[in-house]
Amino acid sequence: MLQPNLLRAAIIRAGYTQGEYAKLIGISQNSLTSRLNGERPFTIDEVDRTRAVLSIDNSEICDIFFGTESLNREIEQGE
Repeated sequence: MLQPNLLRAAIIRAGYTQGEYAKLIGISQNSLTSRLNGERPFTIDEVDRTRAVLSIDNSEICDIFFGTESLNREIEQGE
């Protein structure tokens, strides 16, 4: 599950606006908004371009796009 706040933080940390980031990964600002709002999923190519554009590692990509950080927290809380 997408963690939009983690993605927004990564975009800011990389020094981009959301509009600049959208353009760099090849989508429109409106398309980015749809994805951040959970209306449409990111494609695998967009996820891969995000990794390259934002210079983030695979672990952070997993946290952002697959919610592994929040999933780990849920598992730990359930124990």
